[in-house]
Amino acid sequence: MRQVFKKNNPFRSLRMKKYWIIIIFVGSLGVLNSCDDYLQTESRSKFTEDTSFDNLDFATKMVNGIYANIASTVLYDYYLMYYKFDTDIEFSINNDDGGSMQLAHYAGNEGSATLKNVWSYLYQTIERANICIDNLPRSTIWTGENETKAKALYGEAVTLRALCYYELITNWGDVPFLVKSTQSGDNFYQPKIDRDSIYEYLIQDLLDVQAYVPWMAETQTTERISKAFVKGLRARMALTYAGYSLRNGTFETRRGRYWEDYYKIANNECREIIESKKHQLNPSFENIFKLLHAYTQDMTYKEILFDVAFGRLYSGRLGRFLGMPFSSKDTKYGVGLNQFRVGPCYYYSFDREDTRRNVSVELYDYNNVNTASKQSLISDNSLNFWPCKWRRSWLSPTMGGSYKDAGYTGVNFPLMRYSDILLMYAETENEINNGPTPAAKEALSLVRRRAMTPNSWQTTVVNYVDSVSLTKTNFFNAIVDERAWEFGGGELYRKVDLVRWNLLGAKLDQMKTEWRKIFNDDPTYIHHSKVPTYIFWKYNNDGETIDILNPDTRLPSTSIPGYTRNAWIPLMSESRKVVVGQNIDKIAHGFDKTKNNHLLPISADIISASNGVLSNDQMP
Repeated sequence: MRQVFKKNNPFRSLRMKKYWIIIIFVGSLGVLNSCDDYLQTESRSKFTEDTSFDNLDFATKMVNGIYANIASTVLYDYYLMYYKFDTDIEFSINNDDGGSMQLAHYAGNEGSATLKNVWSYLYQTIERANICIDNLPRSTIWTGENETKAKALYGEAVTLRALCYYELITNWGDVPFLVKSTQSGDNFYQPKIDRDSIYEYLIQDLLDVQAYVPWMAETQTTERISKAFVKGLRARMALTYAGYSLRNGTFETRRGRYWEDYYKIANNECREIIESKKHQLNPSFENIFKLLHAYTQDMTYKEILFDVAFGRLYSGRLGRFLGMPFSSKDTKYGVGLNQFRVGPCYYYSFDREDTRRNVSVELYDYNNVNTASKQSLISDNSLNFWPCKWRRSWLSPTMGGSYKDAGYTGVNFPLMRYSDILLMYAETENEINNGPTPAAKEALSLVRRRAMTPNSWQTTVVNYVDSVSLTKTNFFNAIVDERAWEFGGGELYRKVDLVRWNLLGAKLDQMKTEWRKIFNDDPTYIHHSKVPTYIFWKYNNDGETIDILNPDTRLPSTSIPGYTRNAWIPLMSESRKVVVGQNIDKIAHGFDKTKNNHLLPISADIISASNGVLSNDQMP
């Protein structure tokens, strides 16, 4: 592979505790001081450079400092998450707020709040990684009895740096690229570098450190980088490089310059993970997320390749701002003031036998103040379908009572699962071979076999996969759908996927059109027969959960003994349709298909501090 930059490439077994974040900040902030250059990086003290990396414990704390930033409020805990919304699955109907919500709607400008913070924090995290990458190879622990652990730390730092650049590129396009830590006398006014060059460097970087990083069978934790995530991130970055994106300055939408080679890189990495047999699919899709809510790591199947570690009551707001909503009066499970939704067309797109549906999106929530701590049927106005992979009712132990208003659930956020490896492999096999191979069909079948009820496998797995495998295009479209069903409902893969496939505008239009067809009871809607006119439901014997008789079946409007009958979406009044239509129009309202303006503006403060080097040349 081509490399544009020269670089020097020299390189816990115990499960991380949930309170490590606090300790890390104490350990790392004492040696890291911020400076006020426009990249908002951090500089080293003499103590850091000469001492820290000659002690394994201190070197580990320095790498832990990178993880601490990754888990911060500015990044995966909160602000950065908004940048991944407004797709055909996860979106907001909230009004622009001058900040994160505006950015989610593709309507941001240079003055939008949080832009500076996220950009700066990503570069601060890169600086922490660069300090480790610079110093570990020349430390005394690089050889001798601590060599294996020191090189594993190096591999972690390289991978976390690549992850930060991946977020920068997918959000801003071309960006400044720093691979050495800040030194006295350095030029802080760094220009943007073409993203292809950055990807080429980092994808080679990840290859170079793979031998240093152990498999999860050795680390026994999802909260630290292990070999499969290094390889998986390399595959994901290679696919993003090979896909489409808006180009700075020219405003053309095109693939990376050597895109065909990078499909092969992604394919090879996924194949090696699969052939290693180090990771498997958890047989229960629901159990993946329930284990996360129980603060438990699955070391049996190891489906999650890496997740961001949060701390209960200290960090991590899954189930609070993203997920199923819970009433402000809910004293049993606590309050879930969630801001993001999915559309009814997502719910009805699932096969009836697909067990992922009622994990990813439900027809009930806990948001009715009159039935607090009990499930209630969502409104027939179609605006209250939620991404349900995150819900406070799954927290174990629960966070009700005196913790009911606590915002930090501490549920870890998974950045990659084994099913992603299988679907990337299927996608690349199809692309490289101009159609699906038996290996591609098997990878897709594995994902669907886990998802579907066993008695339906002949139809939903065997026959389905055969039917979509007749052409390259058909199989690609099946992958587009499968990734929606597998990762929708709160994992936030969709935006980057749609951008790299050059489908963002088309899929947004499709979702909005289908939604309107649902509430207009349009028989041309592809899943028209699944949408009831009335929903029949009742409370189960526990008095809390509800049984829905016909979630996706039309029944006669006559009463059914023991069930309450509620009019459903097609019977919505004309006046409510107007309101719903106005809310649909808010979704991605700033996106222009002709411009493909999926990239974010750079903060005016960052541009002002750049001494004329930076500009928003990515904004058409």
